[in-house]
Amino acid sequence: MIGFKEHIQGVRADVARRRNERRGEPPVEFRLRPVPTARRLWANAMGGRLGIGSDGNRVALVTEPKTGLKLPGEYCVNGGKCAPLTGMGVRIKRIAGIGVKVYACGLYVNPASARAAVGDRYVGKSVKDVAKDQALFDVVNAAADVEKTVRLVFARDIDSAKIRDALSERLRPALGADSPSLRRFEAYFDGVTFKKGQSLTFTASGGKLITSFGSKEAGQIADGKLCTALFDAYLGKSPVVPSAKESLGEQLAGHVTG
Repeated sequence: MIGFKEHIQGVRADVARRRNERRGEPPVEFRLRPVPTARRLWANAMGGRLGIGSDGNRVALVTEPKTGLKLPGEYCVNGGKCAPLTGMGVRIKRIAGIGVKVYACGLYVNPASARAAVGDRYVGKSVKDVAKDQALFDVVNAAADVEKTVRLVFARDIDSAKIRDALSERLRPALGADSPSLRRFEAYFDGVTFKKGQSLTFTASGGKLITSFGSKEAGQIADGKLCTALFDAYLGKSPVVPSAKESLGEQLAGHVTG
C-alpha cells in the first residue's frame, strides 16, 4: 500500500520517461516506482474484478489518509487507456456542527490528454498559479475526448437516496427537472444501499456517462451535458470535495506548464 505523494511521484516518472522516449532520448531511470509496470485496473462494462490488472496482477492501491480507505492507482474503462489517480480527498458533511466523513474521492485524468486539450496556453507559467486557474478545470471538463473518472469509496453505510438527491441538486440547474437523462440517472439509485468500503464510480467518456456500483456497471447515458454537469460538481467553482480538486490542479499544472 502506498501514499498519494509516492503514487504521484511514480506517475511523474512514467510521464517523463514517455516524453523522453518520444523525443528520442534515452529513458531516465527513477528509483521510486510505486507502480513498476503498466498494471492496469480492468473495470470494463462487463464488470471486471476491481483491483486486478489486465496482466492478472493486483494494481497498486493508494490510501486516502483521513479515512484509511483505498483507491486504485489507475482506472481503465472498456480496455481503453488507463488514467492515473491524479486527485484525492475526502467528502466531509457537517451535521450539527460536527464534520462527518462521507466518502473518499479519487479523480482520474490522463495528463497527456489534458495537455492536448489545453494546448500551450500555460507553457512557462507558474505551476502554483495554473493549479488554481478555474479555466484549466473548465477546459478539461468540457473536452469530451478527455476521459474523466471520479470514484467514491464510502466511509460509512449510507442510503443511496441521499447520494442521488445530493447529485440531482447539482445536475438539475444544468439539465432541467424534466430531463430524460436526469430521470434515468436517478433511477439507478432505486433500492440501493451503499455499505462502508463499497464504491460508486462515474466516468465521462466520449460524451457518455458510465455509472458503476462496485465492479458492476449500472448503465450508460449518452448526454454530453450530463457528463459536464456531473463533473462540474467536482471540478467546478464550488466542488463538493475541494481537496480532491486542489490536488488534481497541482498535478495537471505540472504537466501543462512544461
